[in-house]
Amino acid sequence: MKRILPILLVLSVLIAFYGGALAGEINTTSGPFRLEIRNRSGGETVLELAALQGEQTYRFVVATGEIHNFTVEAGLYAQTTYACGGSATGTLDVSRQLRLTFTPCAGSAPNAGAPTLEKIHLVDAPTGLKWHYRYGPALKGLAGAGGGSVMGACEYTASDEVTIYSRPDTAASVFSVQPAGFTIQPGARSANGWLGFDPGIAQAANIGPFRLRWLPPGSGTVSAGCASLPVIWTPQAGLCYDMPMSDTNVYQNQDTSSAVLFVLHMGEFAWVLGLAPGGDWAEVDLEAGNTGSQVVGWVEASTLNVNGPCN
Repeated sequence: MKRILPILLVLSVLIAFYGGALAGEINTTSGPFRLEIRNRSGGETVLELAALQGEQTYRFVVATGEIHNFTVEAGLYAQTTYACGGSATGTLDVSRQLRLTFTPCAGSAPNAGAPTLEKIHLVDAPTGLKWHYRYGPALKGLAGAGGGSVMGACEYTASDEVTIYSRPDTAASVFSVQPAGFTIQPGARSANGWLGFDPGIAQAANIGPFRLRWLPPGSGTVSAGCASLPVIWTPQAGLCYDMPMSDTNVYQNQDTSSAVLFVLHMGEFAWVLGLAPGGDWAEVDLEAGNTGSQVVGWVEASTLNVNGPCN
């Protein structure tokens, strides 16, 4: 299957862009890369980048309702974003073409942080993390592409006592049980009709769909806005997943000098089959992940960031 390009920033209108690539290289892979910024926030947005290695600096100003493309040298940047009357800081890894979409200021971003979808929102932006958001099949159901549904937010109300699961499957672990009348605003749907929401609790290094909790189909009443929720990739019940926080090589053998079969990026997940004797290597199967690859190989166990029944 053809690999899907990632997406990252979205602003609009370029009013000011200045940059320099003076001393030193900054983890240059094959840059420069295009950075597309779409601004749907309702006000001017500003993105400032400063290279963590080297002297490249950029400042992008995009007016509301506009889309602009910029050229950025490859590397890791400290970023400060100004939007909606506030600011957020973190890091931005420019190692491919990026797209960042700024969503409306009111309310939370419509996709609850799912890495296969586009969004940047100061309330729930991945502060301190690399902003790796990617295109995926879920975009087909994303009404307004980050601006929310024209029918309003999705509202769910439990008809009876409802069991909420960690993954969209009754075989998954139970997150909580809530009484009739429980209400929540889901931000995503699974392919089998479950509704996912971010519970708003500390989740260590969980990212993307692993941050969501799931409501069974038919367990409650939903508003018209739920029809336009994005359908996202979801992890299978009973599987341990690796959620790498940086680029991770998948090797053919338990040896860093062996062939690299695949490179997992942040926002790409793999099924962890188990550890090799000694515990230094983990075997992973990408077919149960979201990359579209069927590679089975090995990653260094020290790189693992896992979720699920992994013991």
